[in-house]
Amino acid sequence: MANLIYKAIETALVFADSAQTPDANLTLSALAATAGRVSARHDLGAASSARQYEVRATFQMGTAGVVGEAIDIYLSTSDGTNPDGEEGAADAALGSANSLKNMHYVGSVIIDTTSTNTDITASFLTEINARYVSVVVYNSSADALRTDTGVHSVKLTPVPSEVQ
Repeated sequence: MANLIYKAIETALVFADSAQTPDANLTLSALAATAGRVSARHDLGAASSARQYEVRATFQMGTAGVVGEAIDIYLSTSDGTNPDGEEGAADAALGSANSLKNMHYVGSVIIDTTSTNTDITASFLTEINARYVSVVVYNSSADALRTDTGVHSVKLTPVPSEVQ
């Protein structure tokens, strides 16, 4: 019988407001239109780790969003000294939208409702080959995210292959 390769889903790393007790802080409450936020840097460790990750992002709009607009997700990886885009290692406002050009674009959560206080979620599959990673969220919509520290998050779930 031939070997089979399965996915072996591991525990998600949560990037969110500190009220959610995340693995890395990412303050998204009331993130303004056309503004971005960089999470605290997370250390994936020096040991072997998954290369492939599912990215699952959930947001809520503070006012009626415009269907079709987007909230963009990027990853800023690092060797521990120089992060992609040189935006730093702490939970902070994005210094310049131009720095996104040197980060890894993961995907966009497309606003699909005009309702407020309603989850909008999308998922993507990506690779992370560096030891350190920060999640970057850029709100390219015309409306701010909801002012609430318990509703917005980006989760990175390791999905290593398992050979049987």
